[in-house]
Amino acid sequence: MSAVAITRPLGIDDTVQVSRVSHRLALGIQWLDALTGMPVPGDWVNDLEAIGSRAGLQRFERHPQARQALRHAGRLAKLLQLAAADKAAAPPAEVADDQTNFVVRAFARRDSRHVTYRSDNDPRQYVPRRLSLTPVQSEGVPPSSVANIRSAWLWPGAVYPLAANATAIRGCVRRGVALASAVAVPWARLVVTRPGAGPANFATETQLAWAHGDDRGEFVMLLGTQAVPGGVVLPATMDLRLWVFLPPAAVLDAVDPLASLPLEVAGDEPLNDVLRGTAIPAGYLMQAGFIDLTLPPGVVSGVSDADLLFA
Repeated sequence: MSAVAITRPLGIDDTVQVSRVSHRLALGIQWLDALTGMPVPGDWVNDLEAIGSRAGLQRFERHPQARQALRHAGRLAKLLQLAAADKAAAPPAEVADDQTNFVVRAFARRDSRHVTYRSDNDPRQYVPRRLSLTPVQSEGVPPSSVANIRSAWLWPGAVYPLAANATAIRGCVRRGVALASAVAVPWARLVVTRPGAGPANFATETQLAWAHGDDRGEFVMLLGTQAVPGGVVLPATMDLRLWVFLPPAAVLDAVDPLASLPLEVAGDEPLNDVLRGTAIPAGYLMQAGFIDLTLPPGVVSGVSDADLLFA
């Protein structure tokens, strides 16, 4: 007599839970030193300024290695649902202005008792940034994966620690008809190139180094191996060209200095030139008066105030 096996459909009682999603990552950012590629030190803070046109007003959770994170939970989860509805209802002409973009302000503090950014509380090792990021999500819900982790670079501030033999450029960018009445230009961007054989041309010259100006108009630019040739003997001097890019003229708000930070739209990529800080922000204008420099390697050189005065 043969036995007949009887099978039945599997049900929930036949399953064993092996894992579960405890929370979803709405957005994660790791801040890296633009020169070393290492996580930035110090009390670094991220604030969610907005999601699309809706105010965010939420602080990221801090994690080791300069990581900042927002969980998909509570008020943020509700805000994402509303932002997704805003995007679905937006006319096609406004798709570029994505209502699900996260606008993030990032800054450092010397004293954590001051909750918001203050210029006199900034340790000034790195320049603050303001980014627009587009996380991956479906109808306001992010995936249960690491798809929403971004890497972003921070550039040296005025008191960035320099090695004894560093090759660097310092200066302060101002606007005005004369130095006596000039005012500092916050958040300038500067690029150093190697001059070519023909007329000056930013588009064709090799870009060697970048700098972000702070809210006081001050910058420090470190020149690495690209700018300083290697070999057994260093050259006595280097011929370089400094290009200055300035935002539209605006008065810095002493109460909220970060309000005038350029909004850099980085999209949904984990790393790109915007996140690196090597893309010139929208609305910035290249100044006509480029500056030709002849600098010795291994020292910190200053650019004259007169050369960094623009109308």
